[in-house]
Amino acid sequence: MVPDNAAVAPPLLQRLIAICRAALPDSTIIVHGSLAVGDYIPGKSDLDILVLSDAPTDGLVEAVQAEWEHHPTNLDLRVVTYKVAATPTRTPRMHLYVGVHNGHWEIERDVDEPDLVVEFSVCRQLGHTELIGAVPDEWVDQVGGAVIERWKEVGHDPPHHELMALTACRIWRFREERVHSSKPAAAEWARSKGARVAYDDAAVRDLLTKASA
Repeated sequence: MVPDNAAVAPPLLQRLIAICRAALPDSTIIVHGSLAVGDYIPGKSDLDILVLSDAPTDGLVEAVQAEWEHHPTNLDLRVVTYKVAATPTRTPRMHLYVGVHNGHWEIERDVDEPDLVVEFSVCRQLGHTELIGAVPDEWVDQVGGAVIERWKEVGHDPPHHELMALTACRIWRFREERVHSSKPAAAEWARSKGARVAYDDAAVRDLLTKASA
């Protein structure tokens, strides 16, 4: 499903949709993340795609890589079976992951991926409840809590301060209101709660603490 604001989407989006449909004839394609909520920033935001399919993924990675060379952008593409999507567990099985961030590729096959429960929950909030089963909010909290605790251990990490701060805002808001929101919307919500949303060490540490309170 292509979001209403697809006009701002990178050229790679339509090509990936065509590639997935050709390689996986039974596929359902869900575009989510910043593009789906209207906060996509070309050259900065990730292109987030969840693909449901029971077909073999032979040749899909190579096709994505070939097209990406013509239209490079940050990408998170995940493929799961219909059964996995319909009956979520705490660690859903991911059939294939293709990620590209700042030109660095990551490819995984047939792994258990706890973060998928968050992706399923987001897609359900976007209205995709006919194919994606219910995800307990507590599971989403646990995934977010684990992220926060890892980042607390990392400590001072300036290159990732913006990501850490904004993700903390999203985790905090979901825990308080059970609403998934974009990073800018979550930051505004955090400010309305009196938090200082900034990307220095003190602000990030405070947001991480608030997200895990």
